[in-house]
Amino acid sequence: MAAVVLASCASFQHGQDQGALRQVADLVNAGQAQKLAAMSVVPFLVDGEIVLLQADVAAFWDGIVKAGFRLEGATLDQGAAAGAGSFRQFADTMEVRTFFIRYVKKGARVLQATTSTGARVLLIVKSDWFSWKIIGWKGPY
Repeated sequence: MAAVVLASCASFQHGQDQGALRQVADLVNAGQAQKLAAMSVVPFLVDGEIVLLQADVAAFWDGIVKAGFRLEGATLDQGAAAGAGSFRQFADTMEVRTFFIRYVKKGARVLQATTSTGARVLLIVKSDWFSWKIIGWKGPY
């Protein structure tokens, strides 16, 4: 019985991770920079840099869209709870470590995805009732 419960929890979480990735991918692919900015929190982590202003986060998403970057065919490679060592996936620095300690709270997930062209991205997301908040982005790498 316990194995069934654990398996269903894992598949439920995987489905949630896929849903978060799909929501972000659909907005990126549709060029919805304003909606992506509205979903993003500040401070926001981009690769290894901390962005403190909402206007700069909006400019980041606008730049992604204007550059023509797409998450076409994005598939979830891995989804995991953000933990003590998760910061290393973004940058192994004291600044990023501190960002994770202060701003990446319980329930946040680190999602790793690959697009149909082989581009890889990392997302830090957290469920916020019936939507997702984007805490960080790395990629393509």
